[in-house]
Amino acid sequence: MLAQQAISVLSGIIHDKSLVGNAQILHGSFTRKRKISLDDLLGYLIFRNHNVLSEDLVSYFGALGNFDIPTRQAMIKRISILNYDVWDSIMDRFRNEIYNELPLLNIKDYIIVAVDGSFLDLPPHIVLNHCFGGHQTSKMKIEDIKKPQAKVSMIYDVLNRVILDFSISHYRTSEIPLLFEHLKKLQEFFRHKKIILLADRYYGSAELFRYCEKHHIKYIVRAKKNFFKHYIEKHKEEKDFHIHIKFDKAWIRRIKDDEIRTSIIENPEMDIRVIKGTYSYIEKNKKKEREITVETQYFTNLDDEFDLSNIVDLYHHERWNVEGAYDVLKNNLDIEQYNTHHPIGIINETMGKVIFYNMEQIIFTESRKRIRQNDKCKYEYIPNNRHIINLLHHNNFMTSFKKQSADEILDKIIAAGSKEKIPVRKGRHYKRWNKFLKSIPRTKHRIDGRRNPPVAKGKTGFVTTNH
Repeated sequence: MLAQQAISVLSGIIHDKSLVGNAQILHGSFTRKRKISLDDLLGYLIFRNHNVLSEDLVSYFGALGNFDIPTRQAMIKRISILNYDVWDSIMDRFRNEIYNELPLLNIKDYIIVAVDGSFLDLPPHIVLNHCFGGHQTSKMKIEDIKKPQAKVSMIYDVLNRVILDFSISHYRTSEIPLLFEHLKKLQEFFRHKKIILLADRYYGSAELFRYCEKHHIKYIVRAKKNFFKHYIEKHKEEKDFHIHIKFDKAWIRRIKDDEIRTSIIENPEMDIRVIKGTYSYIEKNKKKEREITVETQYFTNLDDEFDLSNIVDLYHHERWNVEGAYDVLKNNLDIEQYNTHHPIGIINETMGKVIFYNMEQIIFTESRKRIRQNDKCKYEYIPNNRHIINLLHHNNFMTSFKKQSADEILDKIIAAGSKEKIPVRKGRHYKRWNKFLKSIPRTKHRIDGRRNPPVAKGKTGFVTTNH
C-alpha cells in the first residue's frame, strides 16, 4: 500500500458512519444533523494545532468552507460526550486495514516493537487531580497537587515509526500492568507475526517472560542489577549464558495474571538467556563533549540467530525511536496543549494527536524513501519532521482529507518533505536528569527545540529532575 492509499483509507475510517455506536456515551448522540457531526469532531481533534480553541475552530471549519463556526462552549461539550472507546475502534481498523498493508521494514523477518511510558502535564484543575493524580508526597492531599499529570504508555513499531497502541491512565499506574493491557489488546493482531519486544529495565518480570514464551513473542529487556542476582552471580566471567529459574510457592502467589499463574503452576521452571555488554555515547553539556561507556545486562529468549553484539545494537539503536516518538508528540505536536478540564475531553484530545502522528509518520517514511543519500556526505539525511507536520496542517490538505481526495496534494507534500531535510548526528546524548544549574531556565525549550526539564532546588543551586 502506498502512502496516498493509506491516507485515503484512514480518511474513510474517520468518516465511516458505523463509528457512531462506539462514539456514544449518551443515547442518540451524533445521530441527528448538527453543526458538529461525528466526522467533523474527529477531524477537528486530529488536526487541531493552535494554542487557542477559537483559532482551531476558525482554522478547521474555515478550511472546510463552513463559516457558521461552532462556539467554543459547543465544541467543549461535544468533546466531553464523545466516548473515547471510538479511538480503540479507529486504532484497530488502522492496524488491520492500513498497517498490515504497508511495506513494513523488519530485521530477519521480525517486526521490532518497543514499549515505553511517559507523563503528560495536564491543566491545573481539582477534577484532574482526582482523576489522574500527580506528584504527591505522603503529607499532601489530592487538592494540594500543583500539576496534575497522566501516565501514558505505547507499543511502537520502531522501524516503521507507527504507534500500534496507546493508553492514558492515572499518574501512579505501574508500567508493567499497562504493558499487559497492550499485549492482551494486541494478542490476536500479533498471533501470526514474528515479534521482538524491546523494553527498558522497569519492565523486567518473570510474569512478562512467561507471557512472551506462551504467546511466541521474543523479547529483549534491559536488566536491573539486582534482578535474578543469585542466578547471575554463578556466571561472573561470562558474557552470554543461560540461567534456569525455579518458581517457589511464594513467588507463584505474587503472580497477578491468572493465565500466567496457571501456566507457571503447570511448569514452574524457565530458562532465560542473559547478555552482558557495553554501549558508548557522546554526552554533550554546553560546549563540552565526553564519551561515556555503560556496562549493561539484558534478558532475552532469542536464540543463536542473534549474537551478543546483535542484541546490544538492536536494543540501543532501535529502542530509542520510541523516545523520539514521545519527543515528536510533546514538542512538535504539542500533545499537552488542552482546551478542557473534562477528563473525557483530555483523553479525546490526546488520542486525536496520536492518530495525526501515525498519519504524519506514513508521509515521513514515504518522503524519506525519495531522499538520495550522497556517499560523500558525513551524515545520512532525513526529512524535517516539523516541516511535514506544518504541511499537513495546511487548509488544502484538511479539505482534501475531508473529501477523501488527498492523492494529488499528498504527492506535493511528499515531494516537499523530501527536499526539506536534516542530517542525522548519531551517538549524541544530552544529560537530562540530575544536571546542576545555577539558575532556573527562563525558556520552555532549548535552542534545538527540545524542552528544558523541570528543576528542583538544591543546597547550592538547582538540579534537573523528572517530575
